[in-house]
Amino acid sequence: MRKFAGFLSALVLVPIAAVGQVPDRPHADHHGMSGDRLGEIAFRNSGSAAAQAPFLRGVKLLHNFQYDDAIESFQQAQKADPDFALAYWGEAMAHNYTLWAEQQTDDARKAMAKLGPSPEARAAKAKTAREKMWLAAVEALYGSGTKFERDEAYADKMDALFAAYPDDVEARVFDALATMGRSHGTRDSKAYLRAAAMLEPIFRANPNHPGAVHYLIHAYDEPAYAERGLPMARVYNKVAPDSAHAQHMTSHIFLALGMWPETEEANLAAMAVMNGHHAMEGSAEHCGHGAMWLVYAKLQQGKDVTSEVEACRAEAEDKLKANDLPVVGFPEGAAASWADMAVRTGIESGKWLPAMDLPAGKMTFARFTEDYGRVLAARRNAAEVQAALAALRADRGILAGNFGREFPDDNQTMPWIDRAVAQSEAIAALASGHSAEGLVLLRKAAEAEAALAPPFGPPVLQKPSYELLGDELLALGRKAEAAEAYRKALAAAPNRRLSVAGLKAASTP
Repeated sequence: MRKFAGFLSALVLVPIAAVGQVPDRPHADHHGMSGDRLGEIAFRNSGSAAAQAPFLRGVKLLHNFQYDDAIESFQQAQKADPDFALAYWGEAMAHNYTLWAEQQTDDARKAMAKLGPSPEARAAKAKTAREKMWLAAVEALYGSGTKFERDEAYADKMDALFAAYPDDVEARVFDALATMGRSHGTRDSKAYLRAAAMLEPIFRANPNHPGAVHYLIHAYDEPAYAERGLPMARVYNKVAPDSAHAQHMTSHIFLALGMWPETEEANLAAMAVMNGHHAMEGSAEHCGHGAMWLVYAKLQQGKDVTSEVEACRAEAEDKLKANDLPVVGFPEGAAASWADMAVRTGIESGKWLPAMDLPAGKMTFARFTEDYGRVLAARRNAAEVQAALAALRADRGILAGNFGREFPDDNQTMPWIDRAVAQSEAIAALASGHSAEGLVLLRKAAEAEAALAPPFGPPVLQKPSYELLGDELLALGRKAEAAEAYRKALAAAPNRRLSVAGLKAASTP
């Protein structure tokens, strides 16, 4: 099962030592499709005529991160031409999630084994020297060594392929993606900008290429470079209108620039495509990644989100009736999604919603989020804050003991769990009347939070620590210090409504 390891906002960020932030992962809830309008590519290959349509569709699906659908298309190409080496290359590639350093290694190796029992046997079936190089690259990706070593070996092979065939558009595009993959699940801005330089000429020559436009959005997906991604964000939804992921991805640039109407519109479109796909199965989704971004964008405009939050709660309560609930809980599962929406609603509107009845010992991630919200809701009540903080610490202990088992590829979430606890400890000190101590703790919490990578979406903590520090300083009349805190909050979350309002208040004589 594809795993996502996020935090309270269902984002994935990197350890303190990393450079930049991790890109968005593939989310089942915005990966539905409603048709075949997925962009335009040309990929010269030796497959039979009957294999061409499913193969090219599979490559476009790869570029749009529609992995399950890509696997199906490549398998159709295999049936049409059983000795078509690139059809097996494509299926194996659909088990690799380059930008976050995860892969389904065993499944990919099984896919390759269908072509032949060994790398040598498989290479013998590649009909051209160029296709042998494509095959050699994927062999390196799933060969020996650690995942990071294989990432490097794969990227080296793709560099060699592109050097050998500099006019091959697909070689350039996949090499650019592999270049970003050298960050190994973090976000090394230098590597991402190198990839962007490779992709820009393709975008200018063919703005309908789904890989070029998609990967450029990833390359520029942080406030410092987001303006460069605006041309791509304004067209990707039109390049691949039948991909829910394409609709959502545009909002990465819009959100990084604080463009709330555009962020809202993008995620409404993503959910429409996704639920158009689910409608064929007689179902619909109201929780998950796109829904959470939609609620956040609406809250930033002061809009009512009651219908969205209630719909997600109903879905979550229905899914909680299952008997096989995990201890941690899928961070973008329905219960955790609702908890995120509920806490953000409370922060933005002051309307704190009743907690969901979560089963004992299960869905701890959602419970942690709820308890974090309880701390914030009771900020001026020392007894209630202490009770919520005790629950939060207990949740943290359960998460620390179980996260590695449920999400073995994630070593990035627990630091953000600890940031929430640290902020809550500062709130407890403030609520108890220890103002000086509380401000010191809160400032330290804000500084530690800022030392982590800036979020590429909604703030990882639903209440950013610098914004909270600004609130506390403003309440004490320390306007100059409050203004500086709000400015730092806005550097990480541009145009965030409460930080903008706080800065305005702190800047008024």
